Amino acid sequence: MKRPFWKRERNGSVTTPLGFVAGGIHAGIKKKKKRYDVSLTYSKTPCVAAGTFTTNRAKAWPVIYSMKAIHAPKHHAILGTSGNANCMNGPIGKRAVEEIVSEVAKSLEIKAEEVLIAQTGIIGVPFPISCVKRAVPKLVGRLSEKGGHGAAKGILTTDLSTKEIALSLELGGKKVTIAACAKGAGMVHPNMATMLCFITTDCAITKPLLRRAVRHAADDTFNQMAIDNDMSTNDMVLCLANGAAENPAIQKVGKDYWMFRETLEEVMRYIAHEMVTHGEGVTHVCRLRVSGAKKPTDAERAARQIANSMLFKTMLAGSNPNWGRIAAAVGASGVDFNPNDLSIWFGDAQVVNQGKLRVLNLPKARRILQKKEYTIDVVIGKGRGRADFITSDLTTKYVLINAAYS
Repeated sequence: MKRPFWKRERNGSVTTPLGFVAGGIHAGIKKKKKRYDVSLTYSKTPCVAAGTFTTNRAKAWPVIYSMKAIHAPKHHAILGTSGNANCMNGPIGKRAVEEIVSEVAKSLEIKAEEVLIAQTGIIGVPFPISCVKRAVPKLVGRLSEKGGHGAAKGILTTDLSTKEIALSLELGGKKVTIAACAKGAGMVHPNMATMLCFITTDCAITKPLLRRAVRHAADDTFNQMAIDNDMSTNDMVLCLANGAAENPAIQKVGKDYWMFRETLEEVMRYIAHEMVTHGEGVTHVCRLRVSGAKKPTDAERAARQIANSMLFKTMLAGSNPNWGRIAAAVGASGVDFNPNDLSIWFGDAQVVNQGKLRVLNLPKARRILQKKEYTIDVVIGKGRGRADFITSDLTTKYVLINAAYS
């Protein structure tokens, strides 16, 4: 196995890369004063920015704003709020984004278009503009190199914990760091990465190449996971690169670009795993590997069908190796598939071999499914197409959390 060229930074946060400060506080969106509900990440040095956004047609006001603002040549800050989605709440929602962004820009002495905004919470509720605007000076005053963890807390909703990581690598003789924080425990369904994820890096890279790296890395990580079948109205991935590492600027696709992209993808892969592991009501995490398809897109289609199947997910909840649910999902996916070519492994226990049950392995498969994490391999033919997906079980606790969410 190839040794990674990146290194994980201890206690990493969005302020681990050079030149970034951050902070989080309670502004009043959430009722409990101990729960942070606003977050700010800032670089005094101008950054290039890239992002990916939810494909839900019922987009929240911050998504509409940031999708347009991301095209500006430079940015300085990402503002996040939690507890109110600021979505489908009429003109007050649009005004909330404009006024809050303007207040942040004024306090930081930058232009409004240099601030990106992301929000999360309950849909259809009027946004409390005044309490957030009043909190902005205090939030800006909290900005520090140690404030990354506070910023990560400021975007949480039903999450049980923050999700943070920082990885470093060497490019052109300079240490470059990529870090991220994220929220997301439910409404996690592919296309796009339905969550909030803020990424910072001190790498010097052009805006087009940063945009390309973020898009491809998100496709290979965030868009290959599922907790439930619901796509959020709000979620996005935002990345700021300020060049403070002073590495030779990445201006073309070459070795430095690929090393940067692989490290960025590893950051996203870790965040994706943490999101599923700590998802709403999750007790089992499954790494699903589908192979033998005629082409990769067929393998991904079959994997997505299995991973999002309610019957498959409840099977995981019950630690029940009911392989027929996998076979049914593959058949329903629409890919070219002969059931006589189907083979299935739960961990290292093969329960189906070319369409035939290996009944003696079922007890071992059941024991494997009782673990917190495991792998399920599904071979659907003799082709070279393969795809990996990360998914979770669906439990009674998930139902209870979401039945009482508002």
